Amino acid sequence: MPRGTFKPGSTPWNKGKTGLEAGWTPQRREHQRQLQREWLKAHPDSPVGQPGPRPWAWRVGPDPEVRRHRRRFCMARSQARFWGQEWTILWDDYLDLFKTAPGKWSRDANALNLVRVDTREGWHIWNVQLMTRIDAMRRPTRDRHRIRPPGQHSKARGIVWDRRGHDTRTED
Repeated sequence: MPRGTFKPGSTPWNKGKTGLEAGWTPQRREHQRQLQREWLKAHPDSPVGQPGPRPWAWRVGPDPEVRRHRRRFCMARSQARFWGQEWTILWDDYLDLFKTAPGKWSRDANALNLVRVDTREGWHIWNVQLMTRIDAMRRPTRDRHRIRPPGQHSKARGIVWDRRGHDTRTED
């Protein structure tokens, strides 16, 4: 049996335990600290254990605000792909949208959010605009029903999605 695996239904003896309860005596702790120091001396170019920021790992530079926007961009793009919506907005276009607009992005009612003008179309630079969250939620809808992506509310229709976004119904 490979190291670190357990039989089904069994749990490791130290699950949920910390400190002395998990066997971390002062002597064991010092021994592990010494092993870590030796490893770091033997591998000085490794990023593991190095203090401070890691600029070689940044995609967008040191500005924390831009890095937050990059994370939001990736999350929005992933969400659109999950719902099967088209996404053609480039990172530079997305960043330009938020840099030119006054205000802050968040989930507050008066904060800026990226919304689609026509919800039947995909996420394209010509089909999106920045709008306060409260205004986006109060937009008029067609027949008093907001147009939703095809995957939403699918459980009520008997469609069960697995983690990869596939319909798990079996065809009879």
